[in-house]
Amino acid sequence: MKLCFGSFMTVLKLCKPKSVTQKFLCGTVLLSVAPLYDIRNEDGTVHDLLICRSNLSPDVTDRAPTADAQETVSYFKNSVLPLLDANKMKSGIMALKDIIANDNDIKPDVVIDRTSGKTKADILKETSFVLEELLAGLFLYTASVVSNTDGKASIGKVKAEYIKSFNARSDEIALVNTSNKPNTTALTVQEGMYIDTVGVETLITISDQIAKLTVFEKPEKDMLVTLLTESRGKCLNCGNVLGIPVRGKLPSSKCEVVYLTLSSTETPGYENAVALCEGTCAKEVVVMSTDEKKALLASKRRCAELQAFIERTESIRFPKEIENVLREIHKAKNLGGLEKTDLKDLVEIEEKIHEPYLKEKIDASMVRLYKKVKNICGRLEQEIGFDTQIFGEMMKSAQILLSSGLKDKPEITDPQEFVIELLVEKLSSQVGQQHKDACDIIIGYLVKRCDLFNENAK
Repeated sequence: MKLCFGSFMTVLKLCKPKSVTQKFLCGTVLLSVAPLYDIRNEDGTVHDLLICRSNLSPDVTDRAPTADAQETVSYFKNSVLPLLDANKMKSGIMALKDIIANDNDIKPDVVIDRTSGKTKADILKETSFVLEELLAGLFLYTASVVSNTDGKASIGKVKAEYIKSFNARSDEIALVNTSNKPNTTALTVQEGMYIDTVGVETLITISDQIAKLTVFEKPEKDMLVTLLTESRGKCLNCGNVLGIPVRGKLPSSKCEVVYLTLSSTETPGYENAVALCEGTCAKEVVVMSTDEKKALLASKRRCAELQAFIERTESIRFPKEIENVLREIHKAKNLGGLEKTDLKDLVEIEEKIHEPYLKEKIDASMVRLYKKVKNICGRLEQEIGFDTQIFGEMMKSAQILLSSGLKDKPEITDPQEFVIELLVEKLSSQVGQQHKDACDIIIGYLVKRCDLFNENAK
């Protein structure tokens, strides 16, 4: 086993909620030391880092050794911890300790927690941790000292089953919440005792250091970005478009995080958080019934499911030329007088699609657009080298990946419709929501052309 950035991030990835994508989590971690290096929209880069195929960018490795430890801890507390599932973190810590213990390249006296100064031996003996300090310290170590590609041989062992193997012993770990600690410095000064003991010069130095700490204007910002990403930028209550953040920037539309707690004992957190219109839908929460709140939470969970399924296809990237195709399809949809196609001339999907509504929807679209879409694809194959067959094969691969995840989801009663919805979301997540109607059409085109669901075709 090897403690490197890839193994560290893979443990965090396995301890996150389904709706938080691995690229967003990874990018958020890297922003702690490199504020201008945002890879949260780059699938391939993050994937290569997690499987130890590539090393961290110099933007990160050059800054990590001199990063302010306390600022990094504060950043992890406010920006990284909200993206993790607190219920999994004790097992995650035990997994990290196991990786550290089995990394024979790290000697017992090597400092691997760059925030507390703890050595390998110290961490292996420790059972009580301040989570943000430990994670920030290990990140700074992996970003400053270790070559990420060194972990390539062993990263395959860090899987979900590996994390779960520590569940039975998770009670051996205690997490310390620093926000509950009393502010002893403030109390002592108020009592007039601290100045006599330490001196005025020391107090001035402490004051200067406090002034240099990064001020986080709104800890919920990263939560808001996550919620908007999973809901495709829409208010879960009214459906109004709130705007999807780009490269970490908040949307200009007014919205806020609201916690739909169902009891007075329930703690506000990611699982009950939703993004709603500020000043309208957000204010309605106080008068919502329990059933209305549950309905919103059910919508949130569906968004999380969609995001989790789409993440399964993260390694599949479609050619850039598809945007040219979708742009022309979008125009064609809005033109009148298109030549209609006889259904008899199309591939029969009676046995491919066993959901009547879905069959009718695809047929209705393709009767009017099949010939036009076929002509567009054929022409662009000549003009820009767009390979329709390769695109169809990639979509087929995505469909197989998505379908395989439905075997343990009996609550999904219309699996084919669900998969097609996921394929549309997958494609539009790469090319942009403005082409979503065209994404619907080209997925229907691939169904009729027998690229998708062809295992039951006549």
